[in-house]
Amino acid sequence: MEEVRLACLRATKSPFVLEGLHSPVKWWGWCREAFETAKALDRLVLVDVGAVWCHWCHVMDETTYSDPEVAAFINEHFIPIKVDRDERPDVDRRLQEMAQLISGQAGWPLTVFMTPTGEVIWAATYLPPRDMGRMPGMLTVLKAVLEAYRGKRGEIAKFARELKSEVVAWHSPAPGEPEREVQLEVLTALVSSFDAEYGGFGGAPKFPPLTQLELLLMRHFYDGVGLYRRMAEATLDAMALGGVYDQLLGGFFRYSTDRMWLIPHYEKLLIDNAELLAIYAEAYALFGKPLYLKTAKGIVAWFDEFMRKPGGGYYASQDADVEGEEGGYYRWSLDELREVAGELWPLAAEHFGLLDVDWPEGKATLRVAKPAEGPEVEELYRRLLEARRRRKPPRVDTTVYSGWSCAAARAELLSARLAGVGDRRHALDTVDFVMRHMWDGARLAHGWRDGAAVGRAVVEDYGYCILAALEAYAWTGAFKYVDWGLELAEVLVARHLDEGGFRDVEEVDPVVATPHYPFLDTPNFSGNSLAAISLVFLSLVTGRRDLREAAGKALRALFGKLRRVGPSAAGLAVAVDLFLLEPPRTVVVGDSPELLEAALSTYRPWHLAVPVSAEEWPYPEQSIRAMLRGPRPAAYVCAGMACSMPLREPERLRENLQEFRKEVYKL
Repeated sequence: MEEVRLACLRATKSPFVLEGLHSPVKWWGWCREAFETAKALDRLVLVDVGAVWCHWCHVMDETTYSDPEVAAFINEHFIPIKVDRDERPDVDRRLQEMAQLISGQAGWPLTVFMTPTGEVIWAATYLPPRDMGRMPGMLTVLKAVLEAYRGKRGEIAKFARELKSEVVAWHSPAPGEPEREVQLEVLTALVSSFDAEYGGFGGAPKFPPLTQLELLLMRHFYDGVGLYRRMAEATLDAMALGGVYDQLLGGFFRYSTDRMWLIPHYEKLLIDNAELLAIYAEAYALFGKPLYLKTAKGIVAWFDEFMRKPGGGYYASQDADVEGEEGGYYRWSLDELREVAGELWPLAAEHFGLLDVDWPEGKATLRVAKPAEGPEVEELYRRLLEARRRRKPPRVDTTVYSGWSCAAARAELLSARLAGVGDRRHALDTVDFVMRHMWDGARLAHGWRDGAAVGRAVVEDYGYCILAALEAYAWTGAFKYVDWGLELAEVLVARHLDEGGFRDVEEVDPVVATPHYPFLDTPNFSGNSLAAISLVFLSLVTGRRDLREAAGKALRALFGKLRRVGPSAAGLAVAVDLFLLEPPRTVVVGDSPELLEAALSTYRPWHLAVPVSAEEWPYPEQSIRAMLRGPRPAAYVCAGMACSMPLREPERLRENLQEFRKEVYKL
């Protein structure tokens, strides 16, 4: 059995899972053999879901699972399994939902107890080794769960059936006919939860409200409502100036533990920063604030220093911990800051508000309390960054995930055209890398690790790769990107779409077999919102109306749920609007770098450039074929089911792109 266990553990190559090799707990990976062994021995399964970037996952490994008594009890009575939430989002999201239903809590580390046949019977998040006040310790929980399993199997089976039925009901279709007015319902709810003092929505903890910001930017552009702008700017400003943003290099941490965006958890995830790069570039193009340009540049600088895979691809995440200290790379004692700042200490104290906060453990997280500019400020930042670079940096998970890398590539291409910030070459190389190495002509791989593709893609991987392919086409005019997008779309529709919407995975894991249709933001765009948006865009470019109808099928199946949850599915509200009102596009016919540059660099929400320099148009879209018969070079702005007359001058194109049929998109 030991050889089988080790083979299962090593099969994933996940850095988080492989940490189990050094634990006194005899961990398995998530594999069929682990559950077969549990059945043969009639043992409960203990599942630990986490990630290499997760601070409390490391704490639980170093305390709870390293406790000799806890480890011995687990090894004797349970089959313990480690799961990497980045590598197996399908398993994670199913167990997270059940944990939420059981205890009202979810997150990482996630601790789940399952029967040998895979029914969830209890769940929690972090558990210390021994009882701590009102928090039960792992040893107490292990004994209680084991006793219940041995003595109350009938009750446990009943509970498991009821839990499963709740999950099935949650993921059953809730059909409705999509209406644009749902955006007003979401916006009204955002107004009521807006934190006017600190920005963002609701209280602590605060995650960057990614999809809500996209909705606010879109609606302000078309409706001009000042309140939408105030909510967006207050939130964007607070995040960019807060401790949730790395003030020295750039890039955002996962979330803030407080209302003020002051003290974060210090992991940095690629997907968060990809979506935030796109948002700050769009906000800069819309509002022109230098802070937003600076923030976008900072995210790209973090990509440059830590996250780029040579030859294409972006790494997945950067850890919160260094040598057991959460945020140790980023936090400073006041004495350290005095020493590094030297004669600039008074400036540092005022600029960062260092004396205004009772810092946890006496260590400050840099934020901008009083904005300042000039040579002295630049010198202060140079000294601090130079001193920080002498520290050991947090570990980077060098896994390349297809969807996250495509999201980053799309964001850099979008930022390069709207804000002049981003490595366009690396972004295009990334799309090419995923096309060559993570797509086999039939299926998209979820990850790339140690020179090989790993896992099958989830629905959001397909959605983001289609969007990245279309953005790459907009820059290059190369039909290979559109063709790849169509190949991805065929698989997405054929293998993920059914009456409930888009399933997260093509083939559901037999242990956690309930189909899931992700529509809630996490806070990233949900799988169904990305799938619908990507198919709408691909239909817009190619004229493939069947792809638009596939998006509509999913949106109809989920619209009732969107109505119920509102801002928690703001990404789906964006998708509904793009489905109901054809997104704007600019078709540039003939070879004209000036016209194409104008189309790429002018902001309009969810606008796509369609360059056509070839003599033949290989797709069914008839309007583009008609444009090919007109004057060249020329550009046509299409919006609201109509296209402009041919435009030959870049400035006229910019004006038309911003104003053509803008009124159609008002709410």
